[in-house]
Amino acid sequence: MFKRSLTGRVTLRLEEFEKNVLQDFIREFANLVAVPDEPAETDPLARMLGMNGPTEISDDPALARLFPHAYLDDAEAAADFRRYTEPELRGVKVKATQTVLESMALEAEKITLSNVEQLAWLQVLNDLRLVLGVRLNITDGEREDPDEPLFQVYDWLTWLQGTLIDSIA
Repeated sequence: MFKRSLTGRVTLRLEEFEKNVLQDFIREFANLVAVPDEPAETDPLARMLGMNGPTEISDDPALARLFPHAYLDDAEAAADFRRYTEPELRGVKVKATQTVLESMALEAEKITLSNVEQLAWLQVLNDLRLVLGVRLNITDGEREDPDEPLFQVYDWLTWLQGTLIDSIA
């Protein structure tokens, strides 16, 4: 759980099993959002100018949730926006996962987080919850099968994110 110390620093304490579960989920998430390999026929000029991203929303509902259409009423503008921004957005998410995993790699009982690490944790926890929410089909707070074990993980991530927000506020 996250806490603000008497000195104003944000700290994190996790049990070893919690750390292991979280690391597994974060690694899976990093694989999910990693920038896909470019097809061999990609135009070299487009690649050099950063114009080589996908133009269609992902078939994976979780990725579609993380990278939604920017323009609902203009398919061409949405395709252009996605082409220019999605690879960088994916890279930002992967970098955040790396920052979080590095902060968890310390063998200390209590981890003190920098401001950059706090923001990375916020982003990763939020993204994990979005992916799990899609996978569990959570809509408007309603759950299809509340006995599903992943709901416990979802609830725990929600609680963990709440302790981070409380400690930063």
